[in-house]
Amino acid sequence: MQARTALREVGRVLQKAGPYVVLEVVMPGGTLLALLLYLHRTGQLRKVARVILGNAVLRAGARAFDQLAFTMMPLGSVGPRVHDGLEPLDLLGR
Repeated sequence: MQARTALREVGRVLQKAGPYVVLEVVMPGGTLLALLLYLHRTGQLRKVARVILGNAVLRAGARAFDQLAFTMMPLGSVGPRVHDGLEPLDLLGR
């Protein structure tokens, strides 16, 4: 009886995983597609998208602020002049 129950459970798992396995094996980038399909079917795709998009917006805003803050700095305020061997590449000619 135990073997029969175990076989039914294995069959049920294979039946549920079938579309995902086929996507992973057949399609290029199938792992990502299978993950997106799974998230869509379980209703978690919107939650994941909100988190990813929220983080992307925060990163873009931080990057823009960093660039703006850097351009607003007075010339030569980056730090003391250090001889690092890259002086021939200095484009500002200081």
